[in-house]
Amino acid sequence: MNKRTVLVGSLAFSLLMAKAQKREANEFKVKETEVELLYNHYLQSGDNSAVTGGEGTERLIVYGPSFNLKKTIGKDGINFQLGADIISSASTDNIDRIQSSASRLDARSYTSLHYSRYFEKSKMTVSAGLSGSIESDYFSIGKFLGVTKTSQNDMQTYSAELQVFNDDLRWGRLEDGFLAEPQFLIYPVELRFQEWYDGYKRDSYNLNLGFTQVVDQRNTLGVFSVLSLQKGLLETPFHRIFFSDDSRGVEQFPDQRHKMAISLKWNHFAKAGVILKNKVGTYTDDFGILGLTLDNETAIKLNPKWTFLPSFRYYTQKGSKYFAPKGEHDPDAEFYTSDYDLSSISSITIGLGWRHWPAVRKNRGLHNFAFRYFFYSRSNGLRAHTVSTSFNFLKKRRVQKRKFRKKK
Repeated sequence: MNKRTVLVGSLAFSLLMAKAQKREANEFKVKETEVELLYNHYLQSGDNSAVTGGEGTERLIVYGPSFNLKKTIGKDGINFQLGADIISSASTDNIDRIQSSASRLDARSYTSLHYSRYFEKSKMTVSAGLSGSIESDYFSIGKFLGVTKTSQNDMQTYSAELQVFNDDLRWGRLEDGFLAEPQFLIYPVELRFQEWYDGYKRDSYNLNLGFTQVVDQRNTLGVFSVLSLQKGLLETPFHRIFFSDDSRGVEQFPDQRHKMAISLKWNHFAKAGVILKNKVGTYTDDFGILGLTLDNETAIKLNPKWTFLPSFRYYTQKGSKYFAPKGEHDPDAEFYTSDYDLSSISSITIGLGWRHWPAVRKNRGLHNFAFRYFFYSRSNGLRAHTVSTSFNFLKKRRVQKRKFRKKK
């Protein structure tokens, strides 16, 4: 046997092995199911309720369970979410001045369903989905379409997503826990002698654009922007206004609002298992608000099973030109609000938490669980506490693709 024969034989064997491996890869696909159970508990206190014109209790408690299901079969993915927020609000109770009335306890239910498809050759993912949300004074249907593209060397990622939300703000959709036909916009009890708005619908359009660049093994940079347009009823109908002449009215805004937000993100993989996620963001709109955000989320891997999760966020904004405290609005003005969310404020959020990966059977069972606590403090005296827990279950396996042969 000469060298040429050996070389040809080796080459043929290599080609056969490559074809066999490719055939085996094509005959199997990964099937993954991820289930996440979450619960959020939110407690808020303050004394600037917009329901009572900028003064009054803002005490609020929200109980928020939710369920997420992510299923991946090969290049196809489905994401389903279902959740509820059970809200106990002392300030909303003041809409009609009846203690322990129906407006004191409310519930918001929401769901979403997203589908995605990955195209391996072009390294592109296309996704689309629907969402819905309902409570007594609110019903929303959302649609979205997104595209994510990764470069051939995996160093750059581009993303674009269009979201559309159509909202109906009429009251009376939930009666004694059952669905009912919405009846009307709800105004403060003493202001129900007239209709203050011409319509009851609001439409929102959001365009999210993003770009990330892998700088090196430890650093990734990203630039993200959000462009938004809102049209229709932008007011909250039961927000009272107290004018300087002691007369009253309800919140009034223009029928359009343009928003823009830009953020720069920097993820740094430090030594000793420390990951730093940093963000600087700006926000502006044509209501006159200008905001700045500084954000840090840190993950400190204590060992293979435990990760510590501290975080810090600072936010400051210049208030809307339509805002004034209770009793300071000009009755001849065209637009006005006493909602302190639109005032000149600053806030800090401090978070602590941990995530644990228990020793479980490979690719099946409880994958990880986490606990987090956040404290929020705002310059006008608003305080909030959030406690959240999550349990993540994972099941992964390879399944053989079905083969369909044409009949001769």
